[in-house]
Amino acid sequence: MLIILKRSEGWDIELRKKIKNSLSVKVFLWVFSALTICSMLIYGIVLTVLPKQYQLTSDAQLDTNTEILVSKLQDMHYEDAINEIYNFCIQNNSTAILSDDNGALSFGEIKAEELMVATSSIATTVTFSDSETEYALVVSSSISKTADAILSLMLRFLPAVIAIILLLSFLSAFICSKVIVSPIAKISQISKQMISLDMTWKCDIESKDEIGVLASSLNTMADRLRETMEELTNANNQLIDDVEKFKLLEEQRRNFFAAVSHELKTPLTILKGQIENMILGYGDYQNHEKYLPEALKATEDIEHLVKEIITISKMESMDLQDTLQEVSLKQTTNDIIQAILPLAQDKDIQIQQNISIDMVLSVNPNLWNKALSNIIGNAVRYSPCGENVFISLQSCENGNALVIENTGASIPEADLPHMFTPFYRVDKSRNKATGGSGLGLYIVKTILDLHCMTYCIKNTEQGVAFFLCLN
Repeated sequence: MLIILKRSEGWDIELRKKIKNSLSVKVFLWVFSALTICSMLIYGIVLTVLPKQYQLTSDAQLDTNTEILVSKLQDMHYEDAINEIYNFCIQNNSTAILSDDNGALSFGEIKAEELMVATSSIATTVTFSDSETEYALVVSSSISKTADAILSLMLRFLPAVIAIILLLSFLSAFICSKVIVSPIAKISQISKQMISLDMTWKCDIESKDEIGVLASSLNTMADRLRETMEELTNANNQLIDDVEKFKLLEEQRRNFFAAVSHELKTPLTILKGQIENMILGYGDYQNHEKYLPEALKATEDIEHLVKEIITISKMESMDLQDTLQEVSLKQTTNDIIQAILPLAQDKDIQIQQNISIDMVLSVNPNLWNKALSNIIGNAVRYSPCGENVFISLQSCENGNALVIENTGASIPEADLPHMFTPFYRVDKSRNKATGGSGLGLYIVKTILDLHCMTYCIKNTEQGVAFFLCLN
């Protein structure tokens, strides 16, 4: 018995919890209870009021009809009046007694039990046109019996009425709960998706009521949230890229200054040692005519390096837009070739230009000349004697590309990604006789980045080629 009670309590708690957590069940119970109670109240009111109202109405109607009857009887003969009273009783479902001193005359079927329950009775006097005798007329109606019959009939149908009320209330409550709760349940499901930032849904409720307005507002809000999230995602990705670029730039700056320190330290140490030894007159350093040119050469190397560093610093901080001018690609290339031609002739290198279509570029003339001069100069400088340098204009994905290719040379694949790194040289010995400071291509990179031009260095079948896409 105790187990059954515990199970019953458990089911009761579970049922209450389900009702509490389910809007559909709540709406069903509310509508079902409201409809049932209202219907029962209405039927109870009808059950109470209808018989009484029927009786009152019938009494008033009987009074009116009786007055009309009396007014008619006064103008009739006795014999005609008898028929009129008889017809009146039939039409009004009543009985009448007409009496005088000589006796009484009854109309209608009068039973003892009906006389006992008759509650509506009208007594009056009447005279006829053919006699001066005054008759007493009593009209009675068993209206209360009819009212009781109506009440009894309504009570007899009460179980069927209750069953119909319950059934209709159940169906109405079920339909209302589905119609009202279904869109709300859909919106509730959508709100759960919104919590997880899932904006791929679409609320397809198209009604014009408040729920439809709410669904439309949710769709609008979702679209705006989706756009905002996309913007935030793009902004976040851009921020991550900017942070990565900033870290890379910071690392490049640290490496740059470390390399500058290293590049300046060596020639300064050599220069300082030579000057000190010449001042002190140690050994062979007494021969100033031999070591002073070497000291001058070290000074010139330092000066050249400092000038390149200053040039890079100026380029990074300059406003390029105010210095742009239109220049001819073909003319600029010819001028640079003429300037480098003596170096090429010393190495027996042929420079072949094949620019069939002249292009007009919007560039900073000084920076553009310096970049193009470094590229062509490197092609001549790092080519073996007797090789060729080809300068041509080729079509590329975004337009035209200027290609400077020098034959007979090759760059290790591992070194290609680092060719534009400041102070980077393929020759790890950093011998000044085989190369410069390592800033040439870094200056080229800085200038081309300012002009938003894309570029790269690749090994070809014949040698090494520099590809520059022209805007």
